[in-house]
Amino acid sequence: MYISIGTRSQPKIAAVCTAFSRYPELCFRDGDLLQFVILPVHKRGDTQGNGIDRVSRISRNPVTLEETVTGAKNRAYEAFQHCMTQYGTCDYGVGIEAGLFPAPGSESGYLDTSICAIYVGSSYAIGGSPLFEYPDTVTKRILNGEEAGLISDFFGDTAKGRPGVIGPLTDGRVNRDEFDQYAVLMALTRIVSGQLYKRN
Repeated sequence: MYISIGTRSQPKIAAVCTAFSRYPELCFRDGDLLQFVILPVHKRGDTQGNGIDRVSRISRNPVTLEETVTGAKNRAYEAFQHCMTQYGTCDYGVGIEAGLFPAPGSESGYLDTSICAIYVGSSYAIGGSPLFEYPDTVTKRILNGEEAGLISDFFGDTAKGRPGVIGPLTDGRVNRDEFDQYAVLMALTRIVSGQLYKRN
């Protein structure tokens, strides 16, 4: 069993590993060896800046749900292709992308979420994490091109680490890997309960 992850972000990697581990019947079929594959450094996306990320092929600050889903799908596809090239096989390519999207009725007009896409070689399973709202001033800064994880005067220097931005916003009750894990679990629903999705 090969699960390839389209990022080098440690919280996202932890989210994928933990979510898949909750389905041992999926991961260990017929005594399979479970192998997690991580994109190599030379395939890593840009680590900062406001341009187009090389792996997700979207802006580093997606501001629509469509763009965020596209970024997650592109990451999953890249991960799958890397694993196929490296090992000649791949069961799942997994991508996670965070982004804002317009949310009429919210105070700032936007909500943030993480989207997970799982590519199985011919189709994608998509899921999302819970939604939350940034302080208005942070939303404005993101819309002006700043990356949330680099707004250290609000979120501290650990916003790119395990706490992420959700850590300070929840006063330490939820960390980024836990938050992203829900996106992976929701994407897995189509895979682990495929028979329900085929019902008429």
